[in-house]
Amino acid sequence: MFLALACVGGWGLPACGGTAREVQKSKKRVDLAKDLLSHEQDAAAETELKKAIAYDPRNEEAINLLGLVYVFRAHRNVLLVEYEDCLQGSVADGLRTEAEEQMRTAERYFSEATKLAPDFGEAWQNRAAVAVFFHDWDKAIAHAKRALGQLARLNRESMARANLGWAYFHKQEHARAAAELLQATQRDPGFCLGNYRMAALHFELKELDQAASRVAPLIDDPKKCPVQEARYLAGQVYIRLHDSAAAERALRSCVEMAPKSCQAKRCARTLQEIAGQAGRLE
Repeated sequence: MFLALACVGGWGLPACGGTAREVQKSKKRVDLAKDLLSHEQDAAAETELKKAIAYDPRNEEAINLLGLVYVFRAHRNVLLVEYEDCLQGSVADGLRTEAEEQMRTAERYFSEATKLAPDFGEAWQNRAAVAVFFHDWDKAIAHAKRALGQLARLNRESMARANLGWAYFHKQEHARAAAELLQATQRDPGFCLGNYRMAALHFELKELDQAASRVAPLIDDPKKCPVQEARYLAGQVYIRLHDSAAAERALRSCVEMAPKSCQAKRCARTLQEIAGQAGRLE
């Protein structure tokens, strides 16, 4: 579908008719787009990627990267709603709807990339990430498995395993979730998201000491692990371990990380509950 559109001038691309593929020119545009996107210049990156596809409509890397442009935009909208300010009402609904549409557009690009190159593990991993966003756990499992079957073109195996494990977690397939998340963190011990998800699995299974050992290193440095939910989880773990001082430290770290976020409000409420319980005991 995307190739057909590209060749008739769809998606803002010039018609390509029967012209030969200009692979090197296309690759140069992709390299430029990568640099632009790394500097959060998504509009300029999109322009370069469309030029890349016009030069070579079968450049699956350009098509995959165009999908990532839309993931970047969706992520930006989610940040506005959930983290930079805990928005409510019609504005929040509008931004969430826009983010969902952007993720659907990203999936269409990723899907086209995997059709062009079934061995493109990174595009399969990106499809798994979109499925996780939509809580479509069966698709997340299927796509992550395809990614792991194409390691030669997969940038980060640990991320694919983290997504596969998270999907199994939500399907209550705890043994499979543990197997994937353990592999993810063994390959990448400092992997913030993998350790957070492993801690969540331990917490679900009421393995509180193991959960604490996973979350403790995550809350010391926000730059090393910018997952605010990990700090909330740490607070919940320490509450159940009857370590109120550690719980308070984790929850304060949660609030300080992004004070206006929805997660910060949940952490602040829990802090108030701890203070209230302490007051009743005095």
